[in-house]
Amino acid sequence: MSLITPESLPVKSLRSWVLEQLRLEGEPLRWAITSIDPSPEGSPTALEVEAVLIDA
Repeated sequence: MSLITPESLPVKSLRSWVLEQLRLEGEPLRWAITSIDPSPEGSPTALEVEAVLIDA
């Protein structure tokens, strides 16, 4: 799953933001960020996330 972070997302908020995005698809059982495409300061960053989700 590819995710584009909002501009200026603080690093300390990254975990909760990823979990919010995953919960839109199902309940996350396990997940990992496998790739980060860095961008200039304040710009959106592309994340590649692998996850195991439980469909409710």
